[in-house]
Amino acid sequence: MAIEEYKYEYMAEVFKAFADPTRLMILELLSDNESMCVCKIIDELKKPQPTISHHLNILKKSGIIKARKEGTWNHYYIVNPKVREMISIMGGIVD
Repeated sequence: MAIEEYKYEYMAEVFKAFADPTRLMILELLSDNESMCVCKIIDELKKPQPTISHHLNILKKSGIIKARKEGTWNHYYIVNPKVREMISIMGGIVD
């Protein structure tokens, strides 16, 4: 049986995306909301726009989140419901 290396590469990308406090905060915000405007994420986290955009791009590249354009703003949302479960479980570990 051949090992499906691409599957493990994808998993590694996802775990790298989770391995940052700012990205985890973004994911927690998104898991509590159906979608969220980037402007609200910036307001909530009190971090500069370039920093938030950088982290959102990493999360998008990993396939964890997607964005849809509404007017001049991007609204971000979690793609896979399993990610919401993971965020909830991780939050329970540190509570």
